[in-house]
Amino acid sequence: MKWFASADLNVYAGKYVAIIDNRVVASGDNAKEVWNSAKEAYPDRTPTLAKIPEEELLILWM
Repeated sequence: MKWFASADLNVYAGKYVAIIDNRVVASGDNAKEVWNSAKEAYPDRTPTLAKIPEEELLILWM
């Protein structure tokens, strides 16, 4: 969560991303396709899937 809040992901605005080890391993407009692409590349890992907002987002984390 800390990495996600501080990472510059503007290039992925409006898209879904799959993240493994604090690295975007797949991206696209369709969540299922992004998930499948990440699982194909890293079959033994469970990616974190997120949709990157098109506008700035305030994240409050305690």
